[in-house]
Parts: sequence; structure tokens; C-alpha cells
Amino acid sequence: MRFLTVARDFLDPATFPIEMVERKGVGHPDSLADALANEISVVFSRHCLERFGLVLHHNLDKLYIGAGLFKTDFGSCERLQPIRVCTNGRMSDRFGDERIDLESLQREAVDRYLFRVLPSLSAGDVVMVPNTTQHHRNPFRFAPRGRADVPDVVSPRANDTSLCVSHWPPTITESLVYRFERYFWNAEDGFAVPRFKEIGQDIKVFALREGKDVEVVLSVPTLSRQTVSHKHYLELIRHHELQLTILGKELTAHCGLTVSVRVNPQRNPYMLGIGSCIECGEEGIVGRGNTMLGIIAAHRAHTQEAWAGKNPVYHTGRVLGYLTLKLARAVSIGLQVKCSVSAMTRCGGSLIPPRFLHVSVSDAVERSALAAIVESEFLTTEYVREILEFRPWLMEL
Repeated sequence: MRFLTVARDFLDPATFPIEMVERKGVGHPDSLADALANEISVVFSRHCLERFGLVLHHNLDKLYIGAGLFKTDFGSCERLQPIRVCTNGRMSDRFGDERIDLESLQREAVDRYLFRVLPSLSAGDVVMVPNTTQHHRNPFRFAPRGRADVPDVVSPRANDTSLCVSHWPPTITESLVYRFERYFWNAEDGFAVPRFKEIGQDIKVFALREGKDVEVVLSVPTLSRQTVSHKHYLELIRHHELQLTILGKELTAHCGLTVSVRVNPQRNPYMLGIGSCIECGEEGIVGRGNTMLGIIAAHRAHTQEAWAGKNPVYHTGRVLGYLTLKLARAVSIGLQVKCSVSAMTRCGGSLIPPRFLHVSVSDAVERSALAAIVESEFLTTEYVREILEFRPWLMEL
């Protein structure tokens, strides 16, 4: 494995005097954009596999959601302008003589996701704006005549010169941020389904650890139809602040950290009609939200490589984003070390193995043991199936 290097040079944010971590909740506009791009790609890929036995070219990593306008007050919500979902990108619209109904596939994926995660949505609240093209210098790239026009089926090559970085395990602060937002929903059939009928989904969690003291601040919206008064709003916020304080103590009981929790410390109520700020002009775009690990950790090595909506066969951001995370977790658990994994590809070069794969570890490891894990967990031919089943927002930290 000439492409593999290993060094005992892991930097552990848990040992830093200060650590800052953020998580954008499942209803945050940027989280919605990532999830919708992912779901459209999954629906499209599975349709192609079922109909043609291969995944056709596509990339939806510029998807946009937002621009809605709803009027809210205690006990009420009125739609003035619907939310728009613009499926910006490129998608193959045929294979041979068979055309693909892209608009129907996109609508199916968007509705299935949004109405589970934002159950306060009503019919007519969301308008689709299809904006996928088949533009390419090669006229058959997104309109293949047959398998010969999709060479990645046989030998996937890296579509770009890119870098992907992942790490494992999460620090206590990182886990706190994830678990606090996770408190507000249940995982059901691959979806984050809200637990509380009075609480919206556009939640943000920010943690600051200074030494052994962790301050966690959450922005948590109540739903206007379920919030009858300002007094009721305050009661809801206080209730969940207390529950999160108890949860924080449980999660840190073994590590000596002291956690303080504040929910909605601002003076004005944070109240929404359908549960996300896409209802009041806010916008979400792919790649501006959480990393594939589900958090934004200021003191971790990371790149700007987005993962959502990209082709699961050959796109570096999606394939190596997933595989580096899978490998980091396997190395950490298998060799009992903390580690980070960095993988680099060259455009048109080998995807698996990549041009360069570096594993940073906290303690010395046997190269042969590491190589065996790389062989079983990273150099896999089943990654497409795994990626289509993977939902980053359901990661357990």
C-alpha cells in the first residue's frame, strides 16, 4: 500500500484549553438543502439501478431552498408566499431510448423528506423549481446511448482533485452538541421525526468549552399554532432547558466537565409557523451546513468539500467523504486509538485507492494491522450501496 502513510501526529481538541462546536439542526435551511440533495440523489440512483443496472451521471450539489413568507402569531400561522426548492445541477434524463421523468423523481424525494421532518407543512407550502440540465461538452455525458457512454460503471475514476478529512472518536463537547439537538427528534425509517408537537426543527446548538466548563446555548423555535401566549412560550422553553440540563449532567458524569445550558436567551420569542426559517425568507444551500459527521468543529482539520447530492459512484466529495469517516471509525475502534483520516485524489486518477491516504493516530500502531483495516473497510467495491443507505444526520455521536 504505497498510497498509505501513518504518523503519530493526531491533534486532540479535547486537550485544548478552548473548544468550540456547533450543530445546525435538521430543520435548519442549510441542513434541509443537504438532506434534499442527498435524497434526490438516492431516489435517482436507485431508479437507475432498478431500470438500467447502473447509476447515471448526476450532481445536485447546488440545490437551494427558501424564500417562503408566513405570517405568524400566538395560535396562528398563515402562508403568504410558498417555499421554493430549486434543484440546481445536472441529471441524466435518458438511457438509450428510455426517458427519465426527473421532475417526478425530484418531487417524490422532496415531499417524502420535508413532510416527515417538518410535519407542520401543508399542501401548497412548497413549490418545486426544477433547474437541472444535461449541458456538457460531451453530448452523451448526461444522455447516454448505452453502457459504453458510462465508463465509470466498470472503472470509476476520480472526478476532481480533492481532499476529504474525517476523524473519530468525537470529543465530549462534540457529542454534547449532537445529543442536545438529537433530544428533539426520533429516528424513524431514515428520517428525523420531531418528538414534541410544540417545537419546531430549525434548532442551532453552540458549545464553548473553557477548560472543564462547557457553556451550551441553543436556539429552539416553538410552533406558533401550538403556542397560545407569551407565558406559554416561556413555559415551553424553561421545560426543555431543564430537561437538557439534566441530559448534560448525565452525559458528562464520567468526565469531570461542568455543563451550563441556556435556551433562547434572547428577549424576543423565537417562534415559527412550520418549524424552519425558510418560512421567513431565510435560505439554505448545499455545503454550508454540518460536515458529514453532523457537526461543525472549529478545532478540527476540515475541507470545504461538500458531500450532498453528488454522484455516489465517482464523485470524490461523496465517496471519499463517506469512506474516510468509515475508516476513521474502524481504525479508532479496532486499534483503540484516536485518529483522523485524510484522502486526496487527482482528477481522472484512481479513486479507490486514492492518490494519497494519511492516517494520523494518537498512539503507535502496527502498520500491518492498520493495512488490514484499510483493506477491509476502505478498499471496498460495495461503497455505492453503503452510501445510498447512509444518512449523516442519523449518526450516533
